[in-house]
Amino acid sequence: MTTHWGEEARRRLLSLRRGAGVWSYGPSTAPATEPTALAGLALRETDPEAARAAASWLAAAQSRDGSVGVSQDLAEMGWPTPYACLLWAAVARHRSEREAAVVWLLGTKGRGEPRVKHNPIGHDTTLIGWPWISGTHSWVEPTAMALLALGREGRRDHPRAQEGLAVIRDRSIPTGGWNMGNPVVLGATLRPQPAPTALALLAMSGSKLDATPAVQRAIRYLRSVLSETRAPASLSWGVLGLRAWGAAPASAEAWLRLAFHHAVRRGGSAMDMALLLLAADCGSLDVLGASPREGSVHDDDAN
Repeated sequence: MTTHWGEEARRRLLSLRRGAGVWSYGPSTAPATEPTALAGLALRETDPEAARAAASWLAAAQSRDGSVGVSQDLAEMGWPTPYACLLWAAVARHRSEREAAVVWLLGTKGRGEPRVKHNPIGHDTTLIGWPWISGTHSWVEPTAMALLALGREGRRDHPRAQEGLAVIRDRSIPTGGWNMGNPVVLGATLRPQPAPTALALLAMSGSKLDATPAVQRAIRYLRSVLSETRAPASLSWGVLGLRAWGAAPASAEAWLRLAFHHAVRRGGSAMDMALLLLAADCGSLDVLGASPREGSVHDDDAN
């Protein structure tokens, strides 16, 4: 990272460690998988020792079934497993842990529901992706993260990954973008959100499909909202999602800089710093398991 704000973000991220190779969501919360993995990914080039220490901490936290829980106290909630998988691949270590995590991901399924005439929730409930909690319905974000991790491990063509992509495509909001999971409820079209939209775009970049109408609408949606977005997670994932389809405008760097200063004024968590650093790094798409594609929305289409 060569930008001034990027160097400061890196220093702040390192200062937020709760111990060797571990980060948490906030100063009063326990060490956790998601911020630790994202911090390790963000620091993989500039501070490889810190990234390797984070990967080792995650390996020690892995359960016997291959999953990696939210934290030591929430080990049964395995939705952060893809984050750990991505960091292990980025540091090129922990092969056995990666293999066990992939087995767990391929065996973990959201709960499907029979088709219902005049379905009030507006999506195909028979499609199986990944849930937040085992035994519950599939949702966009855990499905997208699982697809990214499986793609990084060369499993994009596995039937589970292909059905996961079907879940993502099915949950697209007709007006553009994605939210946590429901495009329509009781006939009303719901509003999209930047982070789920971006994660869906990242996951779909690994498919063999060209930019579908859903992708084009999602790109337009992100470009219309990100210039006014200051929340680091929403903005950072949004920029990464656009970049995965060759649609990030030159102004994205300025957006990230403003979001960094906004985050600092509010305290700046490890998640904030890590995601902003990842979004500013053009090499992040590869380590996140995305496959850069060419988009169909250009600078002169942005609002």
